[in-house]
Amino acid sequence: MRARGSELKFHPVHRADWVGLLVLLTVAFFQFRVTRRVWRSQAFDRPQKMAQSKLIWLLPVVGAALVSSVLEEEDERVKGPPPGIGR
Repeated sequence: MRARGSELKFHPVHRADWVGLLVLLTVAFFQFRVTRRVWRSQAFDRPQKMAQSKLIWLLPVVGAALVSSVLEEEDERVKGPPPGIGR
């Protein structure tokens, strides 16, 4: 309960608050996207996917960037060389 005479005070949201929120949402979206790519990947088994998911969320930006680069390399390896190269 509020004491008598006390009022709720409105504090304006500053530009830095919006920027911080945008950065936080962007990082969370990137991590979610990389986690989803890990779990949809056929290149890894379940224990590897669990370990990569932990890396993504325990080291927010660095872990997601590292796992994302590994996924890109795996995608390129699975696809093989571009047509006309290596013939």
